[in-house]
Amino acid sequence: MSIKSRPLSFIHDVPIIKTKMFWDGLKEGRIYATKCRDCGKIYFPPQADCPKCLKSNLEWISLSSEGEIETFTESHLKPQGFTHYEKPYIIAIAKTPEEVKVMGWLEGVEVNNVKVGMKVEITSRIQPDGYPVIIFKPKYMK
Repeated sequence: MSIKSRPLSFIHDVPIIKTKMFWDGLKEGRIYATKCRDCGKIYFPPQADCPKCLKSNLEWISLSSEGEIETFTESHLKPQGFTHYEKPYIIAIAKTPEEVKVMGWLEGVEVNNVKVGMKVEITSRIQPDGYPVIIFKPKYMK
């Protein structure tokens, strides 16, 4: 038994001037991070300034298109703004060879076949609502 919740809506402009390369990369299927030229720390999501050494000397780096699943969960609820997803769906975190952890939607596999350590291809795509998302696909299921 359940009752319907009230509709929620919160729309605002998100400034992206300092992270535009990240958003443009998602449109092209690439995942970008920033790397501090002074201390070497890599940031994902990208940062405009280095929280470690407090400098603004960052460069853009392209992350590997390969990763390994570190954790995952199957969701049976759709948050507002994700109504185009079929439920249930799998959200996962994958680690890249650069030791960066990326969160995205895992597709092309049933949840009972997902394993920690599973090798995945990391890409992105534009959803029907126009927003880019990060997608993982098992390497063995091309």
